[in-house]
Amino acid sequence: MEYYSGRGDKGKTDIANKRIGKDKDVIELIGTLDELNAFIGFTLSKIKYEDVRNMLKKTERAIYIISACASGYAALVKREKVELVKKDVEDLENDIKSISNETDDIVKFIYPNGSESACALNVCRTLARKAERRAIKAKIKNEYILAYLNRLSSLLFVLSRTANKRDGVKEEFF
Repeated sequence: MEYYSGRGDKGKTDIANKRIGKDKDVIELIGTLDELNAFIGFTLSKIKYEDVRNMLKKTERAIYIISACASGYAALVKREKVELVKKDVEDLENDIKSISNETDDIVKFIYPNGSESACALNVCRTLARKAERRAIKAKIKNEYILAYLNRLSSLLFVLSRTANKRDGVKEEFF
């Protein structure tokens, strides 16, 4: 199997059956989603809590669906079209609610540091925010994609706080 084609050597790539520049907003979005998913994979190697791992694994799948939607390709799973829908956003909100009961109220700004897993989750959070900004710039029309990316950064924030608490690391405030 060849792992390269050379078709992108001049700064263009294939998307939705057409050639576009690699500097286009939608390509920036897809690249940022790929970066986010790669870092979620890295973060999974650092997380020992099964409930947190399960939440992150669900987000990996959703990010692939968002990438497929943004690129104009149908996300196919077992030959059926899959898209991000309202229930995906609601599931994410439920995950936030279920895990946030472990954290204390926020009284000041919290430094994004602490345990290794909390720090990795904070990097994921910033990448989710970046992906959200790129989705807006790429003019993604699916309201659930924008809502999902917005909630995802909230989930990752709560997970980082939860990881610190479970790992016995005291949060530092500004």
